[in-house]
Amino acid sequence: MTESPLIVRGLEDLVAYIPHRLGVEPVNSVVVFPTDPGSAPISRVDLPRTPDEVEMVAKGIVPAYADRGTEVVLLAYTDRRDLAEAACEGISATLGSACPVVAAVTVNGDRWVRLDRPEHGVVSQAVRDRFAAEGLYRSGKVPYSSPSQHKASFATSPRTIPVEVMASARAAAATALRSPDGIEGERAWMRVVLNRHVISGGTLSDPDAARLLSNVQNIELRDHAWTAISRQDADRHAHLWKDVLTRSPAGLQAPAAALAAYGFWIGGDGISARVALEQIPPEQPYSMANLIGTALAAGIDPKTMPVPNELPEGFFSRQPPPPTGGVHAERRVPPSPPQSGPTPGATR
Repeated sequence: MTESPLIVRGLEDLVAYIPHRLGVEPVNSVVVFPTDPGSAPISRVDLPRTPDEVEMVAKGIVPAYADRGTEVVLLAYTDRRDLAEAACEGISATLGSACPVVAAVTVNGDRWVRLDRPEHGVVSQAVRDRFAAEGLYRSGKVPYSSPSQHKASFATSPRTIPVEVMASARAAAATALRSPDGIEGERAWMRVVLNRHVISGGTLSDPDAARLLSNVQNIELRDHAWTAISRQDADRHAHLWKDVLTRSPAGLQAPAAALAAYGFWIGGDGISARVALEQIPPEQPYSMANLIGTALAAGIDPKTMPVPNELPEGFFSRQPPPPTGGVHAERRVPPSPPQSGPTPGATR
C-alpha cells in the first residue's frame, strides 16, 4: 500500500515540519525548501555572517536549484534578523527568476517572521504534536534537538568492537581473501547478514560487526556492500553502517563511514551523509568518500544519479581486461565497470 503524502499547509506547518524532514532542529542555518519537494532537494547550509560568506553560500546553492525551475521558500534559523535578511536577499538575488523565492522567513524557536511581507506567527503545540506523531509513525524517529547532538551520535561509541574480536576477524578475512572461493563465501555471508539486519533493524553482534568491517576494508567486498543498498531501504542500510562506524576501531572507519554516507544521501538525508564523512580522518583519503563528498558539495539530487543496486545483475562480477600494470591496476572511481583486476586488501 502506498503511503499517503504528508500535507504541509502554510508557514506554521512548514516550520514544524522542517526538523522532522532534516532529522535535526536547525540552528544558525538557512534551509531551502522547494514548494514541490519532488522537483528539487531540500537543503540546509550554515548561516552566512559576512558578505563574502553570503556570496559563497548563494553560489553554492545555485547548481542544485537554478535549472529546476521550481519555486522555493528560504528559512533562516537565527535570532539575528540582520543576518537573516542579508542571507535571504543574497540567495534570492543569485537564484533570480530561474528559481523564484516565494517566501523568506526568519525562525527563532517557535516564532517565525516573514522578511518579504508583514506576516508573523508562532507554531502552536498542537501543530508540533501533529508532526511529531507523523514523524514517529512514518520513520519511528524524532529529530535531534541540535546539530551538536546529531554530530555526537556519530562519535565513537563505548561499544567499540573489542580488540581481540577485531583481530580474529581481520585474520579470518585475510585468509578468505586468498582464494576466489573464500571471497565468494564472504559475499554470500554478507548478503545474508545485511538482509537480515536491514529487515529486522536489529543490532549486529560484535563478531558480525567485526567481520563486516574487516570485509569492507577490501574494495571488492566493499563494492558488494555498496550494491546491496537500494533506494527503498537506503535509510536502513545507512543506520546499520552508522552503527558499525561508531563501533569501529581507529584507522578502520573509512569504508563504514562512506557506506553510511551513501545510504543517507540516497535516502535524502544530506546532513547525516556529511557528518558521516567527517568521521574519516583527514590524513586518510578514501576515494568513495571523496566521490560522495563531491556530489554533496555540488548539490546533486540523488534521485538523478544511478544506483549500483539498479545495474544489471553480475555487473561488478564481469571479468575485466588484464591490467596494464602500475597505478592503472587500481580502480579510481567506484562503482563503475572495472578497468583492471580487483586488488583484494588494498587500502583506500
